[in-house]
Amino acid sequence: MPAQKVAFVAGAMGGMGAAICQSLARDGLRVVAGCPPHYRFKDEWLAMQKALGFEFLSEEHEIADDTQLAPLLDRIEREIGPVEVLVNNAEMTRFRSLARLACHLRVVSIEPVEGAYRTHVWLPSQPVRH
Repeated sequence: MPAQKVAFVAGAMGGMGAAICQSLARDGLRVVAGCPPHYRFKDEWLAMQKALGFEFLSEEHEIADDTQLAPLLDRIEREIGPVEVLVNNAEMTRFRSLARLACHLRVVSIEPVEGAYRTHVWLPSQPVRH
């Protein structure tokens, strides 16, 4: 049986972010929910999602700092598995430079999902799996 695919959702711990995480989990993905550093409602949000039947992992990150994305994705890959789905639901003006991201990932497809976009990515360290 193939390993479970991993999704990272930036800006996961709000209304739309929760819906995106839940949709991805229902599709069978292992979801890592992103939130700002020291987010005071993180534990409450995770507990509420668990009570609803969803078991999410969480990662704190500073979305305003584009340089944090590559190390974050690398850490998730080492600890959980390669990120195959990246959803940017946090401050849509951030992660603004696809040229900066291009050295870390290749966008395979972008599709609408729950009011945001599901972005399938390929990281250079990963074999192509599609």
